[in-house]
Amino acid sequence: MSPNELPDRSASDEPGTSVPQRYLRLLADVAERLLAAADPADMVDEIFDLMRRELRLDVFTNYRVAGDRLVLEAHGGLTGDQPAKIGTLAMGEAICGTVAQTRQIHHAISIRTSDDPTYAFVRSLGLDSYVCTPLMHGDALLGTLSFGRRWTNRFSADELRFLRVACHYVALAKYRLRVEAALRDGMEARERLLGELKHRVRNALQVAVGLVGAEAGDLASAAQAPLYRAVDRLQVLAIAHRPLYGDQPAGLVDVTGLIEALVEDRAIPAVLAETAALAPLRVETAAALALLVHTLTLGVPPHRPVAIHLAGSRDVVRLRLVGIGANTEASRIARGLLHQLRGTITPATDGMILTLPMAHD
Repeated sequence: MSPNELPDRSASDEPGTSVPQRYLRLLADVAERLLAAADPADMVDEIFDLMRRELRLDVFTNYRVAGDRLVLEAHGGLTGDQPAKIGTLAMGEAICGTVAQTRQIHHAISIRTSDDPTYAFVRSLGLDSYVCTPLMHGDALLGTLSFGRRWTNRFSADELRFLRVACHYVALAKYRLRVEAALRDGMEARERLLGELKHRVRNALQVAVGLVGAEAGDLASAAQAPLYRAVDRLQVLAIAHRPLYGDQPAGLVDVTGLIEALVEDRAIPAVLAETAALAPLRVETAAALALLVHTLTLGVPPHRPVAIHLAGSRDVVRLRLVGIGANTEASRIARGLLHQLRGTITPATDGMILTLPMAHD
């Protein structure tokens, strides 16, 4: 037989050819590529390059489902305007559209001698055999993947089995990439929403501080104290929410960092005398704690700051406030915040001990 003659059988039909062993090695290579794939189109290109030499393939097309149509996502062996002619297919159109509609593998044989109208395009490519497989994940149709050859009028049974398994691997990989993309999109949307929320919270607190401060400035001095105290509390809330704008895990506030910020911003007349490795607090708990410490230290002169000692465990946080006594002016507000935090205050010879149970969600 001359090199230009077309055989009627695939080379893998010849006696003595160890098809399963060859194809198992090839499947292993295919699976390895699919596990590392990061882009659906590039993935199929790589798979075609792997299989083309072994199976002597001439053409491949890969469609994805887009609504009620198929969109050509990747292809090989097509030239010129050929890809544009089949860029989109309706369900039931041509071989790939028929496979998408029926969800059944289609093996087209002896195409050049067939007058089947669904073979028109592949026949124009000079192909004589063509196999198209639906890419399924469960009941969901992801697309189709097809391969064609010019030199033989059919694929062998072993080749069809190999292609069916390889296409199953491709479908799994495409589904994995789709899920990963959806997760990334969800995370990006969440980050955008969280960023907008942080921005709005910060702006709202700043506006509130400015408005209350402006109102206080317009009042007589005797009436200014309550409003300025409200300004101070809004500033404390802003400090407690500040970790939201940084790199802290969403919704969590470090206790030590919170007390340090309150001290550094002079929101409380205190020094941090002792620290401990404590579990972070939810932001709403941290805000209530910051307000409580601020309330308890009202009236303490700046030249005699309270010394705060932090201690605790996974289940409890303890703040020992040294140099502070009972504050009758703040007792009503303190009781409300303690109730919210489910905390207790225990008198001590040198001050008081604030104990808060940790919530584990």
